[in-house]
Amino acid sequence: MFEELKKKILKTSLFWSIILIIAGLGLAGWNAPDAFYAATGYVDLNTLAPNDLKGQLVDIELTENFGCYLEETSYNTKTHVTKTTDLYYIILLASDENPDNWRFMTIKVPVRYQSQMDSMTENTYNELLSDPVSFSGKLKKLDEEEYGYFKEFFTEIGMTEAEFAESTIPYYFNAFASKTSMNIMYIALFSIGAVLLIFGIFRIAKVVGGGSLKKLRKDIAASGYSESMVESDYRNAKSFDKGGTLKVGRLMTYYINGSDARAIPNSKIMWAYQNTVTHRTNGVKTGTTYNVMIYDEFTPKGHEFTVANESIAQDMLSLINTMLPWVVVGYSDELKKLYNKDRSQFLQLRYNTCEHTAAETDSGDSATCGQP
Repeated sequence: MFEELKKKILKTSLFWSIILIIAGLGLAGWNAPDAFYAATGYVDLNTLAPNDLKGQLVDIELTENFGCYLEETSYNTKTHVTKTTDLYYIILLASDENPDNWRFMTIKVPVRYQSQMDSMTENTYNELLSDPVSFSGKLKKLDEEEYGYFKEFFTEIGMTEAEFAESTIPYYFNAFASKTSMNIMYIALFSIGAVLLIFGIFRIAKVVGGGSLKKLRKDIAASGYSESMVESDYRNAKSFDKGGTLKVGRLMTYYINGSDARAIPNSKIMWAYQNTVTHRTNGVKTGTTYNVMIYDEFTPKGHEFTVANESIAQDMLSLINTMLPWVVVGYSDELKKLYNKDRSQFLQLRYNTCEHTAAETDSGDSATCGQP
């Protein structure tokens, strides 16, 4: 029994564990460099040579620029208003350590900086000193359209193809609207990825190491049955799904929850009924979910077991009704109200009026023990 359940859990959880590991690796790996800079500090752009640009998070104290060549806009479909959100300016990248190795590149800034940037442009061409403006952001490569406008700017001022290739670099400084918000996002995304990765590995290790059976052993111990009795009961239990992950025996009801095997002592079950959920999207029916709800003394808020169709749900309830006569089977608003408001009276319907010994089901006759 235990080895069989261990294999079933590994089979059912392996796919999602691998998905978690892949997602975690992707999310953590993709955001690791940014999270590192967010935690340890950004690189000063003026310390980087053109060949050092690799998508780092950087800071700059900008005192000159050579004009705006591109605007980024957004269109509001409700108000039909187009507004400018960001502006692309030409700046000069020159390493402090090697000022002769310079290149023109781009800085993309939120539109709220337009006045400062335009004044800086005017001062640059008039050889006047501007007050520095601090920016923090991420280095990115210009896409094909952005690069086309970038090249057009220099072509219009008479720069040849060779001169353009020699004196420019196709990167832009994407200035953040809020450095703090971006730092939080990068660290959060990396942390989420790391958690997903660890959780995926933990799920597999838990199953392989037998940890997925710990709760089942506790369930058995709490029921008062020996493990040998439960193993025999499990072998003879009836399955209500293809994978055998939901089974009803005479002593216990067995199921798999995530990466854990669990069991409910049938002697503690109070109520069972079918719950059918119809799913709709924009008023159109998209599917139906069939659930069997089971309420027991240990979990009075209930268990929800999803089955393939209504026929299986009814077969499971029929077996419970026939074999476990102390269980109220079926739903009504009156039963729900009684269960929630007057539990002792609800238990008098069957639970407290019957001996909690499973009835024989071979004859197909239901045991009688009060009527709800």
